[in-house]
Amino acid sequence: MNQEAELVITGLFVYPVKSCAGMSVDSLELSAEGVVGDRRYMIVAPDGRFLTQRQLPAMAWIIPRWSEGQLVLGFDGKGECVEGVGDEQLVTVWRDEVIARDCGDEMAAWLESVLGRPCRLVKMPETTHRQVDLRYAEEGELVGFADGFPLLVTSETSLAAISREWGKPLQMERFRPNVVINGGDAGFEELVWRRLDVSDGSLLLVKPCERCVIPQRDPVTQVRDADLLPVLQQLCTVDGKIIFGQNAIARGLSSLQVGQRLTVVS
Repeated sequence: MNQEAELVITGLFVYPVKSCAGMSVDSLELSAEGVVGDRRYMIVAPDGRFLTQRQLPAMAWIIPRWSEGQLVLGFDGKGECVEGVGDEQLVTVWRDEVIARDCGDEMAAWLESVLGRPCRLVKMPETTHRQVDLRYAEEGELVGFADGFPLLVTSETSLAAISREWGKPLQMERFRPNVVINGGDAGFEELVWRRLDVSDGSLLLVKPCERCVIPQRDPVTQVRDADLLPVLQQLCTVDGKIIFGQNAIARGLSSLQVGQRLTVVS
């Protein structure tokens, strides 16, 4: 693909709670922390360490929504619960320790009934700032409770290549992107892209995204598709790791919209 080639944004997603269900949206608002409202909440063990679908696949079935500015979580058969307000506490996400605010005992009890183990919901307050790894970002470029970067960009062309080899449709939701783009001549071209430009700014593609077990699970049933792993190993292995999508940082951008065109710089 040449430098002047164009792509189009075909999907945008926000994930209010780390590792829980996402929301498909028409536009993303961007700030210094990345996507506004994305992964500002997290489920933690009693010791404050983060929990994800890796350990608890049922987290994928926790559905978030907003009501009058408050987060509401729902789960089939367990009804809904509204966030409360508790004390500040120290929590751990990967190697980072940050101050979060607890979302109350009622929410903690509801989550325990859903997930079958003691846990609590916490929120990252505006006063907490988590720096993106300075090997890939500038000072002051921040991230919420996402694994390490504020945005994840994936390609429909690459997904289609996996689906063809697998022999059945693969859902992009398995890869939990923020930005889905379409265009390009072949799959996995995004691994050599360095920047996606729009009129008022850019998405810097700073690090290919290493994948865990989550994409191998059916998003509806959470049953692991054992026959998908060999396909991912065949098509997506880079330096011995399964890679799909690019982690990204927005610069000079205040928003992104479905249908927006991006220019590739390789």
